[in-house]
Parts: sequence; structure tokens; C-alpha cells
Amino acid sequence: MKCLITGAAGFVGTNLSLRLLENGHEVIGADSLSRRGSERNLSELTNQYPDFRFEQKEIEDIPAFIFKNSPQIVYHFAAQVAVTTSVTNPVRDFDINARGTFNVAHAANQIGVPVIYTSTNKVYGDNVNHVPITELEKRYDFDGELHGKGISESFPIDSFHHTPYGCSKLVGDIYVREFGGVVNRCSCMYGPNQFGISDQGWLAYFAVKMLLKQPITIFGDGKQVRDALHAEDVSRLLEMQGIRLLDNSKPSIQGNVFNIGGGYKNTISLLELCDRWNIKPSFSEWRSADQKVFYCDISKAERVLGWKPQVGLDQGLENLLQWAEASKKFNF
Repeated sequence: MKCLITGAAGFVGTNLSLRLLENGHEVIGADSLSRRGSERNLSELTNQYPDFRFEQKEIEDIPAFIFKNSPQIVYHFAAQVAVTTSVTNPVRDFDINARGTFNVAHAANQIGVPVIYTSTNKVYGDNVNHVPITELEKRYDFDGELHGKGISESFPIDSFHHTPYGCSKLVGDIYVREFGGVVNRCSCMYGPNQFGISDQGWLAYFAVKMLLKQPITIFGDGKQVRDALHAEDVSRLLEMQGIRLLDNSKPSIQGNVFNIGGGYKNTISLLELCDRWNIKPSFSEWRSADQKVFYCDISKAERVLGWKPQVGLDQGLENLLQWAEASKKFNF
């Protein structure tokens, strides 16, 4: 494949670029390099693969970059990723995630190229907090029919409160599908090359804070649950989707949405992670529209693509700690 990746020096972009380059695909990357850790990730890519083609671009420059390079697949990961930032600066959040994604999808569509997009579980908004849940000692969990199964792609996306981030990502989500792309609504992704912050990439954020012996604050009571998906499984899925989109011998997946996470087997709460890593956190108020429980029903991805997670939580967290130990000298 000839792939163009936006946000190529971010967490998902770096891991996917490394996988695609290792497997012999042609990769053209673009990134604004505005996020902490992106320059370090870019150095890893260029050091390992000197033929990796990269240009520093803002989101507004991406459509012309697509026309110039004529890829077969566009992977669109460039985004404003923090809920808190979307609240303090919703205009820029909209410009990047909504308008920017529309422009990327429209440009790709004009040259007949599909887009694979990373959306988010935040598109479901506060709907997730209006289903039955049960409270256990260290975690919340879904009750009733969602217990052990999780949220599917048909779960409602309207009716209740969303953050500006959830709104802007949903706009991009819809436009990508309308232009014939594929949308992945991702839960908690983690692994190497993730320079996490308090409200995005929290597993990596906790790992580095713990290793540096810095204080950690939990917003809410810490019983919030997410399903964790390792970068290796994310990258494998994305490569599979790109190959599938170019394979005319199989049913098309254009216009599809997939809920992508570790599934119920790979769920963990904040308190459970603190126990595992011997972290003594402090606590603060709940944040707006925080979902007490979210884990994906990943059966569609398995049914349609033959994909399911292969990296278990124990193995994945150990891998994350090894990377964080080696990388903690960087500016987290």
C-alpha cells in the first residue's frame, strides 16, 4: 500500500508507521509536531527507516498534501485529543477535529481514496451513564444485558450531554463515513510512544508519574472502568483495514464504523491500576461527562475482519512500563 498518515508522529501514527514500514508498505507522514513527544517519535521513525517520507504540516495544509502525494489510503489521526482543551478552547477544537477532518475526507474523496479515521468512545457522550451499572469495591461495571458484552456500534450517540471534544469528533466520524471511509471508535489505547496526559493516554501518564515518583490525582472516585487495547493490536487492525479496503475480491467495508478496544477481558479501573502499581493517589471532583464505565463490544471487528486483541493486559502493561522506564528522561 501507499499510505498517507496524518498525525504520523503521534502515538497511533508512530506505531502504525513502524508496522507498515516494517511490512514493506510505502508511508508518507505529516504532523504538526505540536504535541509533547512528537519530535522524539519522529526521530525514532527516521532513525529506523531513513526512507520514511515526512513533512511538517498543520491540519489546514493536509488537503493539498493529499493531492500532491496521491496515496492509496489516508489514515487520519491528526486531532485535538484532550477533553479539557476542548472546553477551554472549543473553537480550535472544532477547527481541527470537525472542519479539519471534513477537509481531509473531502480531499481524499475527490481523488477516490478511502480514509481510515480514529474516532472515540466520547461520541456516545453521557448516554453511557444512563444505562444500568453496578458498583463493586474497586470498580463500576455494566449491569443487565451490557454486562460482559459492552457498547456496540448501534448504541445511541444523541439525546444526552457531550463535551465539545465528543461533538467535534462525532462530526468528523459522520463525514468520514459519508465519504466512504472507515471509522474506529476507540476506547483506551496504550503502549510505546504514548506521551500521555491526565485526560488522554492515562495508562502511560500513570506509568511515568509512578516511575518519577510524582503525585497522581484521580478525578472522581477511581472506580471508572475502561477496556485497554495495546498499540500492537491497534496497528494490526489498521493495517488489516487498509488492505481490506484495497481488496476488491471481498465485501467492501467502506462506510463502516467499528468499536475498538480491549473488550471485557482487558478491562481495568483506575483503583485497580493503582493497586497493581502501588500508587497512592489523591482525589478531586468528577470531570464533565466522564463515563463511569466504558468497554467495547468488539464482536463486529472479529466477525467482519477476523480481528481480536492478542496482547493481554498483563503483558501489555509490562511492555508499557519498560518503554516508560526507558523514556522517562523525556519531557513528560
